[in-house]
Amino acid sequence: MSAPSILASQTRYQLKASARSGLTLGLGVLLPVLLFLGMSALFSLEGFGGDIPVEIRGEAEVPTMQTYFTGGFMAYAVLYSGFAVLLPELVAMREQGVLKRLRGTPLPLGAFVGAKVLTALLMSATAVTLIVLLAWLIFDISLPPAALAGLVVFTLLGTVTFVCLSFAGSTITRSTNGAAGLANGVAITLAMLSGVFFPVSMLPDQLSAIVQILPLEPLAHAFQSLYATGASGIGLDARDLAILAGWALSGFAIARVWFRWDPRQRRS
Repeated sequence: MSAPSILASQTRYQLKASARSGLTLGLGVLLPVLLFLGMSALFSLEGFGGDIPVEIRGEAEVPTMQTYFTGGFMAYAVLYSGFAVLLPELVAMREQGVLKRLRGTPLPLGAFVGAKVLTALLMSATAVTLIVLLAWLIFDISLPPAALAGLVVFTLLGTVTFVCLSFAGSTITRSTNGAAGLANGVAITLAMLSGVFFPVSMLPDQLSAIVQILPLEPLAHAFQSLYATGASGIGLDARDLAILAGWALSGFAIARVWFRWDPRQRRS
């Protein structure tokens, strides 16, 4: 089989495995979509200020809180598909000996890694697409046609970034439970601080400065900027691109050196 055929076959296998796991689909796709609908519906009620413009970084603003949540929960979906779901899965496969056995098969290791990236990307793209469509159908929030390219670029780059960080994160935890705790703890903390649920400008200045160089805030800002009042063009913010690329390269470098295929826990 050719390399593309092997990659496609492995990706189909990964997708089927994910489809059988309600938790994987729930965290990666359904949870972000449901949270987006719930928060947007809540802030559409009279008295919650949902129709007031919301400031985003760079002296720009989006017209409503629902619009703010649209971009924020796109980033949240990418975070969960590429990191919170994948990290515990990688560690479980390692500790159960699955990764070790894979090394003894004809499957190229690059095809395994590529399939993980494509699976996470398909989950991210599904959730992002659902949020875009629901925002338009329910809340009359439309994505400018020119911004579609920016949406695609940041969905791809964001997913690759968090997949790289998943492989890097697997190097510092020895157990599946530890990996689940690490993944969810990091994901929840990032989501609470990085402009998903409320503007980063509400944080103290020193904390805000730190948050803006972490991987989720640039992604949330990138998506929200696509909907900013008066925005035009494809919406590729150089700062957001650079920070995400930096995290992706850092995660890749760590995984390249320290990622292990053999179990790290001793069997009794």
